[in-house]
Amino acid sequence: MKILGYLARDVLLHTTAVSFTLLVIIFSGRFVKYLAEAAVGNLAADILLPVMFFRLPGFLELILPLGLFIGILMAYGRLYVESEMVVLAACGVSPSRLALYTLVPAALVMALVALLSLWVTPLGATQSRALLDDPGAAQSLQTLTEGRFQRRKDSGLVSYAQTISPDTGVMRSVFLAQQEGGKGRNRSWWSPLRKRAR
Repeated sequence: MKILGYLARDVLLHTTAVSFTLLVIIFSGRFVKYLAEAAVGNLAADILLPVMFFRLPGFLELILPLGLFIGILMAYGRLYVESEMVVLAACGVSPSRLALYTLVPAALVMALVALLSLWVTPLGATQSRALLDDPGAAQSLQTLTEGRFQRRKDSGLVSYAQTISPDTGVMRSVFLAQQEGGKGRNRSWWSPLRKRAR
């Protein structure tokens, strides 16, 4: 049982380290993508972190099996490098027995991935999609930036506000233009407009 605990702890430690490293890389890449969308006004900045945290279980669902595989390789590699495998073989521990011991941390990771994929990830995906599809968060006047033209990807709407009052949310010299589909005609207008409050 000491060998089981020793091997399981080593495998899980390496799995955790590798999974955390991969998670940081993937999380950072996806965050940069959402940050770029927020910079051009396609996404409200205040929903970035909630969306990322709702997507976190989906990332873990993909990362943990790979982390387990690399963790097993690192754990067994260390056993061979430090000649511990030779000592275990001399004590009568067969490779098949070590494989059975390795199934214990693998079963724990399998249960965690099953929980994530069957329950947590769908809930997170639903919540993140609700945030991204919310007109009040993603495609509303809340995302307007003062003194900058912004174009909505889905509707082709171009908007501009010369000034936005930080206290009252009143926008001055607002320009909106939208091309009608397939006809080559543009609709545009200027108007003073009050920024919709949250």
